[in-house]
Amino acid sequence: MSEEEVPEVDGALRGETGEDATARDWVGAEDPEVPDGAVVVVAPDEVADGSDTGSADVSDEQVPSVGPGSPVGQGSTGPFVAQAPVEQAPAEQAPVEQARAAEPPRQVVRATGPPRRPPLLVQGLWPALLAGGLVAATTFGLLPLTVAVVGVQVFLVLGALALLDAPAAGGAFLVATGTFLVADAVVLADDGRVSGLAGVAALGLVASLLHQLLRRGRSRVTESLADTLVVVVVSVAAACLLALRQVDGGEEVLLVSLTAAGTVLLAGRIGDRLAPRPMLAIGSTRGWPGLLLGLGVGVASSVLVANADLGEGELPLRSAALLGLVVASTVATADLAVDLGAAELRSGWRDARRVAALRPTALLLPYAVLGPVALLAGRLVLA
Repeated sequence: MSEEEVPEVDGALRGETGEDATARDWVGAEDPEVPDGAVVVVAPDEVADGSDTGSADVSDEQVPSVGPGSPVGQGSTGPFVAQAPVEQAPAEQAPVEQARAAEPPRQVVRATGPPRRPPLLVQGLWPALLAGGLVAATTFGLLPLTVAVVGVQVFLVLGALALLDAPAAGGAFLVATGTFLVADAVVLADDGRVSGLAGVAALGLVASLLHQLLRRGRSRVTESLADTLVVVVVSVAAACLLALRQVDGGEEVLLVSLTAAGTVLLAGRIGDRLAPRPMLAIGSTRGWPGLLLGLGVGVASSVLVANADLGEGELPLRSAALLGLVVASTVATADLAVDLGAAELRSGWRDARRVAALRPTALLLPYAVLGPVALLAGRLVLA
């Protein structure tokens, strides 16, 4: 390269004013104009930070040649030469790329607020309506009650798997559904005896292990197995409601138990609406006044149903009050467990599926847990 090919660098642009206007304007300008045939001398350090490295006399000895073996291709920090016309990205893309480079990496921030839940009165109204439906099915006969219990089991399994965020939930649903259908059939075929339910639960365990072995790309195996067993046990427990209906005098015991379950949840939510403090536990929406009110109303409703002589058999009022207290305590405990589990959820897309599954699980779980407790307590009071 000859000396005539290197244009003279204006002293006002370098060295005299303390600012490299040439490099600054070439990088930041929207429409850089480079004369045809001109040679642009740019210092990369000045382009990067816009600082002045001091004045320098540009000569043909200081200007390296542009080529594959030149310092330009080797990441040299010294000045380099680019012959015009200079190929450059469109001017409107340069600010965008610089902004993307300066933008910090995006982080997924989990919402900290609790999920939005229905009003307290609505939370208590749905369980009361479900209790009324089960009472009506019990009164009409064993077949309507069987259909109602199967519906409770199916939706409880779906809601519990979603609430637990169970891995491989599809296979777990099939295992749990097959297990509780076999449990219902065993109870109906054995005239209300529940001695075969333990064997059915064992078969559910074997089916759960086979499900894990047949999974593709197995991950979170322990969590998936535990969640499957939880829904299997809870859904099989609901079959005890069918067993209680077939026991001598069990119809009245079942009516008393269902009535106590519905009233304790409804009255408890009313009490929580009127007096939410003191709370039962940190993060809960249940309070001690609502719990005490619910227990009292549950016992009173049990005595009223027993005094009305509904169903077959005659249950003493003292036994009915004791049965109502046991059932109301069990149902309130199950409801509190779901309420405390909801305290760990957060609003946002991450927990949206679990929040949606919270309502059916909170509605159905107390009645599934009610089955074995009501069966045992009913046999004791009837004896």
